[in-house]
Amino acid sequence: MKIVGIHGIGNHRPGEVPETAARNLSAAWSRHLGAEVEVVYYADLLRDRGGQSDDASDLEDLTEAEEETVRELLGAQPAASSPGRVPQGLLTAVLRDGIADLAESWACPEWLMEWFMVRFAKEVAAYQRRGPARDAVQQRLREALDRHRPDVLIAHSLGSVVAYETLYHDGTPPVPLWVTVGSPLALPKAIFDRLHPSPEAGRGARPPQVVRWANLADPGDPVAIPVKGVSQRFAGVDSDEHHVVHQGFKFHHAESYLKSAGLAHVLTTAA
Repeated sequence: MKIVGIHGIGNHRPGEVPETAARNLSAAWSRHLGAEVEVVYYADLLRDRGGQSDDASDLEDLTEAEEETVRELLGAQPAASSPGRVPQGLLTAVLRDGIADLAESWACPEWLMEWFMVRFAKEVAAYQRRGPARDAVQQRLREALDRHRPDVLIAHSLGSVVAYETLYHDGTPPVPLWVTVGSPLALPKAIFDRLHPSPEAGRGARPPQVVRWANLADPGDPVAIPVKGVSQRFAGVDSDEHHVVHQGFKFHHAESYLKSAGLAHVLTTAA
């Protein structure tokens, strides 16, 4: 079984050329999954262009658009209320309070939750900005699919957004099984409403190049929301959408999903 993967947020590997970073990520994914995986690396493209060249991880470093992404992500959390529109200078304080509350509810260090939110906002904004970076990210995935012709494509986190949009391009090789893990595709406003192509009448669909689409989500993952959101917002997703629960601070790590029984089951049915 040939498997290609595409990573999510927080995978920038400074000091490594893209080829080395891809090999190292592939080795890590293969170890966690227990099967050989070729991972598409693209984090460097989101840092070298569009002002995303640093590893800033503080709310003070966010642009206005990036702060808005954090606001939308916090507003989508279960039982959370969006802070709404507030003056730009006060928004950072409001977001920090929201992050503190979320971290406390999950018994998670506040610094870790803030790092996570900032990285999500910066990398999502860098990818969503139309231009050479976005095109180059999608091109790397298309080239990998054309080169490997995989039986399975596993897309984690922001990688699922890249894959969704790439798989709609004419000429992209067909994918027998697409597995999204920790996917923000159903996240209102920040992701769902900015997809290309745009969902119609509030509903997206399985990309035409995909034969089967399975989704795995951790109910404690702040990105993979709302609960069962992917199967509700998109047509053509397996009706028995798998949900897995992880403990500790690895609520969004690819490692947790790759080691999960849910993913093993999906891959077994694809064999």
